[in-house]
Amino acid sequence: MPVRRNRRPLLQTRYTRPSGDGSQTADASAPAGVHSGALVPKGGEHRPHAGRTWRTFRAPAAHRDTTAVLGGAYPFLAGRPSTARLYVGRDTVTGAPFTYDPWQLYAAQAVSNTNILIVGNIGWGKTNTAMAIALRGIATGHPVTVPGDPKNDWTRLAAALGGQAIRLGPGQGDRLNPLDPGPRPPGSDSDTWRHQVDQRRATLLVAIVETLAPGLAPLHPQAREALTEALQSTCRASSTPTLHQLVNRLEDNPTPAAAPIRASLAQLCTGPLSGLLDQPATTVPDPDAPMIAVGTADLADNDTAHTLAVLVATSQLEQAHATGQQRILVYDEAWRILAAPAHLARVNAELRLSRARGTATILITHALSDADKTADAGTATAATARGLASLCDTRLAFRQAPGELDRTAADLHLTRAECDAVAVLGKGEALWKIGTTGRRIRTGLGTAEAALFNTDTAITASDTAGPTNGTDSRDRTGAADTSAGSSRSK
Repeated sequence: MPVRRNRRPLLQTRYTRPSGDGSQTADASAPAGVHSGALVPKGGEHRPHAGRTWRTFRAPAAHRDTTAVLGGAYPFLAGRPSTARLYVGRDTVTGAPFTYDPWQLYAAQAVSNTNILIVGNIGWGKTNTAMAIALRGIATGHPVTVPGDPKNDWTRLAAALGGQAIRLGPGQGDRLNPLDPGPRPPGSDSDTWRHQVDQRRATLLVAIVETLAPGLAPLHPQAREALTEALQSTCRASSTPTLHQLVNRLEDNPTPAAAPIRASLAQLCTGPLSGLLDQPATTVPDPDAPMIAVGTADLADNDTAHTLAVLVATSQLEQAHATGQQRILVYDEAWRILAAPAHLARVNAELRLSRARGTATILITHALSDADKTADAGTATAATARGLASLCDTRLAFRQAPGELDRTAADLHLTRAECDAVAVLGKGEALWKIGTTGRRIRTGLGTAEAALFNTDTAITASDTAGPTNGTDSRDRTGAADTSAGSSRSK
């Protein structure tokens, strides 16, 4: 093997050395302009060939040399091999495979929680990456739940994987009933389960009332008491309670506190919102499904209907899964969550309790400035919305919308070098900020995954298109094996 001949040193460092009398004298190799006693900056000097970098070096693919020379030319520049179970893609700086497992990272104390925030402009690969994490999570034993899918991308994926796709809206055959108790977990105590069901129903109905009548929020104690009393009597009198029955019970209550609650819930029984939540359920979440996705595309134009549907779906999906079961919870188009106070409070609690519940919650949004549009600046609601990013210790920054980079850098605590990297990211490539470590990763998709994850079907009119959003097609073989194995396992 030919030996590399010495040309310009790969790493040049100016330094000073102590003289015999203890003073500092400049090295003879120091260029003109470096005064005696000047020390090298901690991060290196601002000049070519100074070895400055915010990430590890990548050796040229065509470079060949002896191991002895390479050990001196590239000392300590190769990162540790990744040992997590979920393959994601490749590091675009080093070319090394990148794997990820939030629970494994939490066990190693590399992160403080298992939550994931994905932010970036439209069309740069956010949903594709989230779907890759979800699909490969299923392959490693982590079921996925999507309480609201306003574009039907996730319901299409759930159906393809043999999971449960629930589609809500006019003309759809699926309906959810907020008063439905749901399936009883195997081995659970009967009294404990009924108590949990009562609590879940009451909490959900309070959120529904406050969404339908924001002027009543927060419900005062008398109104809560009237609602709880009517709810308990309705559920005792019928094995299949509905909102129609609950509204009739509230109408029989002569107390002044019951009237505004009855008027609020009556909107779901008559008018444009009727038929959405006021009938017996035609489907219930299947706790054994690898993925459950609730499609709300037919409700996307009605913010109130969409909010109510996702509230009910979130409550019932939470009841379907056993506490402590490691699962992935996805909130796509999170700007809708930020716009609804009831959603915001629930997601805030979900993020804070993720360790106790065993969940890894993925929030996907276009811009962090969406939090500023939820409420007036300085209010508790605005502070809660802006604080969601701090509850996610894994943050993925894709290419940002014009004018959003400074806000993203401030909220995600990016360095200047990381900001410069985000500004030039390609499609399917993101800056992964895990704890305090940043890496540039391009998501790798197999051919089957690229077809399943295609979120541009409305534009391309094809469900069989190749890799979209600039994903790495060099890793098709391994990724395709993962997706095929997931489908066959069901």
